[in-house]
Formats: sequence, structure tokens, C-alpha cells
Amino acid sequence: MAPERETDEAVLRSLGVPEELISHASGSGPLSAFFESLPRRGAAARTVTAADIEAEGGLPLPQMRELMLALGFAAPEPHDPAFTPDEAQAFIALWHQQHLWPFDEAVQIARLYGRLLARIAQASVQQWFAVAEPRLRAAEPDEAQRARAAAESFDAPLPVADALLTGVHRRWVEREAAQIAVRSAESRADAGLFGGLGEVSILFCDLKDFTAFADRQGDGAAIRIIDQLASTVMLERGKEASLTKLLGDGFMIVYPEPLPAVEAAVRIMEVMRAPEVPVIHASVHHGRAVPREGDYYGTAVNLAARLLTLAEGDELLVTAPVVERCPNLAWEHCGSERVRGVSEEVQVFRLRR
Repeated sequence: MAPERETDEAVLRSLGVPEELISHASGSGPLSAFFESLPRRGAAARTVTAADIEAEGGLPLPQMRELMLALGFAAPEPHDPAFTPDEAQAFIALWHQQHLWPFDEAVQIARLYGRLLARIAQASVQQWFAVAEPRLRAAEPDEAQRARAAAESFDAPLPVADALLTGVHRRWVEREAAQIAVRSAESRADAGLFGGLGEVSILFCDLKDFTAFADRQGDGAAIRIIDQLASTVMLERGKEASLTKLLGDGFMIVYPEPLPAVEAAVRIMEVMRAPEVPVIHASVHHGRAVPREGDYYGTAVNLAARLLTLAEGDELLVTAPVVERCPNLAWEHCGSERVRGVSEEVQVFRLRR
């Protein structure tokens, strides 16, 4: 065996790459073999089967299959070691809490977790290959040593990411629960904890004529302006925002009342106003929306989104419920509009600034 081959195999063994993948490394190279091995390396910590969880009083096998599919993974065979001990304990506790937390609701949350965490993971890996891997290639010409350096640089942030995601999730749960409690107390003391949950203010804002700007200035400028808008929204949306959803070149932000939504729109528009870049246009509507899987649905959302299409650049349009709740602001009546999906004409108002 050639010395280079022996070195490559020694490096891969030290990284925990299974022997069957090491045997293919001569064709794909040590770096590819390392990344191919990642799912198997992760599987080493999974020692509990779905049948074990059911036997301990946790999720039955049909429900475990449904939950894993909702998370975006193939359903494991009953006797495959597919879960860590911590995951097993969570699934046991989940089944014991059905009287308070119905399984159907858990599946909705699982679908949301699966979609969002998949996107986070995809972005993380894409960024590593786009930034770290080219630097490693330039700094380390030997592929075996580059595989070792890649493993170290790729593995090191994973515990940090796990801790960060857990901490961020806990902070948002605490914040959202506190906001709901405060909103309920302010609306009706006798309405119960979730009395005012369904009525929200919805802000849509995006870059006016963004497509033309991207065609004119190129992809690099388009990405920079979207990044600038994202940073501005995060900074200026205000503490009352309960949902911030990226929509291509714009955002949907949900608030408990119209005033913080209007004020956030004004701040975002003012910060983004600059020569030679697309201006912001925005819309706000207040009404009942259906919360589901961490998002909002219904006529109120559709109305706010369609109102945005009527707004010119650097213009904020709102509906009558917003004006009624923000009487001290300067509003200009723009007339009525027929909005698809809404039976009656919608009274539209412009904020004068």
C-alpha cells in the first residue's frame, strides 16, 4: 500500500470514519469520506429504539412514526436504535402529558421545528463550505491533513450551536408567554389567559421595485440590500413584535396592537431611505387571525398582504381598524378599494409624515 494511502486511512480512522467508507476514500478523497461519515458518527450516540420508548410508556409506534415524519425524517423501524437516551425521555414525557398537550398539537410543533431547523442546518453547512473550506484548501495543500483540519473546524461549533439553539428557544418561549399574559390582562380581566390571542396587527414591508434594482445592479448589490433590510428590521421592529417572518425581499411582522406596528414601519422606512437604493413600502391591518404552527393565517393576513401591493414607494397604507386605534396620528383617507377575498370594500388610509 502506498504511504500516501496509509496516511489517508490513518487520518480517517482517527476521525471516526467507518472502515467501509475508508475503503472508498481513494475514489472520493479523505475530505469527502469524512463528510459522508457524519450521519453514521451521529448514529453512534443513538442507542434507544422506538419499541423501547413504547415499552417505557412513551409514544406508541404509530405516533412515533407520525412525529418523525412531521420532523422531516424517515420513520425508524421499531427495533432500530434511532434515539439518544435524552430524546427517549422527552418522548416518554410527551406521551404522559397528553391530557394537557394533545398529540395533534405536538405534531404541528414538530412540523414547524423540522422545517426551520432544516433551513438553519442547511444555511450553516452552506456557509461552512463557502467560507471555511476554501480557506482550508488554500492553507493546507495535503488533503489528508485538510480533512483533519476540516473535522476540527466543523465539529467545534456544534456543541456551541446546540447550546445556543436551546437558549434562544427558551428565551423566545419565555418572552412570548409573558406577552400573551400581559395582552390578556390588558384586554379583558375575565376573558381567561388566552382571551385576546386571535386579534393581532399585521405589518408587511418590502423593497419597492426590488426586481428592477437587482437586474440593474446585479446579485451582489441585491444580496447586500436584503441583508441591510434584515438587520434594520431586527433592530427597529420593537420589543412588541411576536412574529418576524422573512418573505423574499420583505417581512411580515405581527404585533398585539396597531401602534407599535405603525411606529416600527416608520422607523424601518426612515432607516432604509437612501439614494440609489429601493425604498420601503408598507401596510398594516388589525383583525382576527388564526395562529397555527408558529404562523398566522386568515382573511386579516391576506388583506394586509394585498394592501401592500397598493402602497407606493416610501408609503404606509392602513385600514380603518388601525386608524380607529391610532387616532392621534395624521391619516389621509385614500378612498375605498376592492380587495380579493374580502366581501366589502376596504377603506384605505395613508400615513402623512
